[in-house]
Amino acid sequence: MKINQQIKIKQNQSIVMTPQLQQAIKLLQLTNIELAEYVENAKLENPFIKEDLNIKKIATKDKKTFDVVDNAKQNEDPLKVNSDLEMNNSFDTHISEKTFEQNKNTIKNNFESKSTSLSEVIENTVSNKISLKEYLTNQIRLSFEKKDQSFAISLIDYLHPSGWLVHPVEEIAEELNRPVNYINEIIKNLQSLEPIGIFARSLSECLKIQLQEKGILNNEYHILIDNLTLITKGKIKTLIKMCEIENDKIIHMLNIIKTLNPKPAENYNNEPISISEPDIIVTKTNKGWKIDLNKSTLPTIKLDEDYITEISNLNLGEDDNNFTTNKIGEAKWLQKAVDQRNKTILKVSSVILQKQMGFFKHGFSHMKPLILKDVADAIGMHESTVSRVTNSKLILTEWGLFSLKEFFSASIPSSEESDKHAASAVREALKKLISSEVSNKPLSDEKIADVLSDQGIDVARRTVAKYRDMLNIPSSAERKRRSKFNKLLSAG
Repeated sequence: MKINQQIKIKQNQSIVMTPQLQQAIKLLQLTNIELAEYVENAKLENPFIKEDLNIKKIATKDKKTFDVVDNAKQNEDPLKVNSDLEMNNSFDTHISEKTFEQNKNTIKNNFESKSTSLSEVIENTVSNKISLKEYLTNQIRLSFEKKDQSFAISLIDYLHPSGWLVHPVEEIAEELNRPVNYINEIIKNLQSLEPIGIFARSLSECLKIQLQEKGILNNEYHILIDNLTLITKGKIKTLIKMCEIENDKIIHMLNIIKTLNPKPAENYNNEPISISEPDIIVTKTNKGWKIDLNKSTLPTIKLDEDYITEISNLNLGEDDNNFTTNKIGEAKWLQKAVDQRNKTILKVSSVILQKQMGFFKHGFSHMKPLILKDVADAIGMHESTVSRVTNSKLILTEWGLFSLKEFFSASIPSSEESDKHAASAVREALKKLISSEVSNKPLSDEKIADVLSDQGIDVARRTVAKYRDMLNIPSSAERKRRSKFNKLLSAG
């Protein structure tokens, strides 16, 4: 009888979220104004950090500026023109990894929620009056699996101020390079968050979610909500017949509906962040286009070298020595992480400028299709990194102030096989058509689709209707009624 012994070795790879990496991810998502606040707080907690808001030194010493040559004049990659800004996708961690291990209790992990339950998170967020994004993010981190959290948080940026998700799911799927079924599943889970009705894709869905939460959603309510337009047309009897209920009951149901909130996010619209200050500035020069970080809001971090030297010359005890070592390590790491954040933002912005040159020259009508993967591939980084960079960042252009997210758009087929249109450009074309229409003869969705087709944009009537709703433009019938009403007022 033989006994065989075997040793099997299995190699696994896993990502360890060190405090340093967590901090780097956090900084990447912050706007310049948020970063300045973060640095100020770090300065108060760390005696070896001194903040310097004289940002003029950045442009000369660190060259945190991109000069992008117009591709029509010179077909060069702007990222290669500025070789001094080339960087690795990983941070040099040897400075502070040891010090973090020496005294873990002294390091605050800002990425872990102090609350242990969803109710506590909700209570805390409401009492502190934080933004809707923060409120939802805290809930997502408690309610979603880790593998889905990052993507679920990214969908917050697609919310309309009302709290509805008005973007077509197909368009989101193309922009974020994810399957439609997966996105629908994530949205379904997001609809269970507070405030109730958030992430609804229409008014009817918003109302149904709230009724479901109350436990009273039934077939009668389904019929009533799906046919609420009959009330505005004065067809109450038709509605009663469809619901197969008595008059008193439908009045009671309508009173219940009146108590619901059709815009669940309206109480959260006052974001604490100023939207008037850009994070990135694009200007046209004689040599081409220039991208720069907004020096008026961007903080820099300097180490207090004199104080470090003074402390180093003291004969400290073990505890004091560990504390100072930790703090110096944290300060050096924060300095490196902020610098890395700034370079990454400039690299992403440079690619956006290059790929959306038509917009910067001529405006929204020349916006090209662009997805996160396009930019990620150009800079050799992951899509999630690009998503974090573009999140909440504002860019100042000759055409005004825009979110970086606005430069990403799904493609719309063209009658010309060689070209495609960005969804944002299509919406702009639709807006111009309607603004120039004869008021008493408004264009129907089908007619708009035909006109766009003549312009080389293949779009279905259904898509026109979706885009029109996204722009808060009423239907042709409603526009005609408003036109008649305005004429009556002017005549009176």
